[in-house]
This record gives sequence, C-alpha cells and structure tokens, in this order.
Amino acid sequence: MNEIIEKLKDITRKPIFLKAAMAAGILAIVLILVSDLSDGGSKKSTEAEENTPAAFGYSDIYADSMDSRLCELLTSIEGVGKAQVMLTVDSTEEYVYAETKKVGTSQAENSYVIIDKGSQKEALVKKVNNPSIKGVVIVCEGGDDPRVCEKIYKAVSTALDIPTSRIYVAEMK
Repeated sequence: MNEIIEKLKDITRKPIFLKAAMAAGILAIVLILVSDLSDGGSKKSTEAEENTPAAFGYSDIYADSMDSRLCELLTSIEGVGKAQVMLTVDSTEEYVYAETKKVGTSQAENSYVIIDKGSQKEALVKKVNNPSIKGVVIVCEGGDDPRVCEKIYKAVSTALDIPTSRIYVAEMK
C-alpha cells in the first residue's frame, strides 16, 4: 500500500501532471460558466412568461401598481391636489391549488390536480391571493385640511380594505 502511495506522489510531482491538472480545472470552470449562461437566459424568459417573481418580487410589483392606482384615485378627490403614495405589503402572493379528495374505506386522501403543459406537469392553480397590505403613507397638498384627510382615510380604507389606523396622511411641502 505504501508503494502505491509513493508512486502516486511521484507522478503528481511531475510538471506534465500539474499542467494537465490545471488544464482540466480551467476546462471545468469554463464548462460551468457556459452552461450557466446558456441555461440562465431560458430560465429568465420562462419566469417572465409565467409572471413569477424574478429580480423584483411580485409583492414589489403589486405595491408599485397599487401605489399608482391609489395616487390616481386620491388626486381625483376634491382638495387633495398633488399626491404621493407609498404602500407597504406584509407578504408575497399566495397560490391556492385545486385539490381532489378520494374517500376510502378507512380514511380520506387529498391530492393536487395535475395538468400537462407540453413536456411538463404542473399543479392547477385555483386562485392567487394578492399580498396583504401592511400600511399606506400619503403626502398630498390638502393633507393639512381635516375634511380632506377624512375623505382620504375613507377612500383608502374602503379601496384597500384596511383599517384607518394603518393609513397616515401628511401635508406636502
């Protein structure tokens, strides 16, 4: 056994072995980089097509969309004037999958409904719940008028189905 170990040590100390090991290592790194680049593009385009979170999460996109819609709504209220809205969300979107229930003699068994999408199988999405809203900050020109603030509180609370304690209104400078 010691003879074999000694022979391996001698072989590994030769310059030709070191060059071959370096070349193999560099080749392995290049192959990994090439495979990541070729797979990365297709994965990103697939994610964009499926509307799944990528660089920005769905909750960020949802919050931005709601910000602009809420700002448009508020500026149409008399006395508000220009407005800026910041909406924060508490969680991400939630998928609810369709299930089937098989009732046996001794127990019930639930399983997801699976559909074929070409070469892939996926669970059937029954419903997508939007992220829950944590709070809203509104800065507007009419933010110092109590009557305007009351209109804003009612509109935002109704539109987003959140309590007024999660809404803050301030005057724009």
